[in-house]
Amino acid sequence: MNPNTACIDSDTLRAQLMAPDPMQRVIALHSLELELGHKAALPDARLVGEVQKFTARGIPFYAPHGEHYRAWVIRVVDYWERLQSTNSPVGSAN
Repeated sequence: MNPNTACIDSDTLRAQLMAPDPMQRVIALHSLELELGHKAALPDARLVGEVQKFTARGIPFYAPHGEHYRAWVIRVVDYWERLQSTNSPVGSAN
């Protein structure tokens, strides 16, 4: 578990996804995967499945000014915020 994951906010995640350094983008997507792991027991199985499917595709071609890439970043941040807004504690069976 990455202890820094819990400290990331949406703006930081977005900045990492837009960073020219490819490792920053990998770290950002991995943060979403880790957050999903923490929330795997969510009652919203559809959300869990969506995020798993989305992250499995990986990072698209980096084009910070491209419409496709920007839409991808918006989607990552949206998933992040949706997972953050859940109150399901790690390991909960709810």
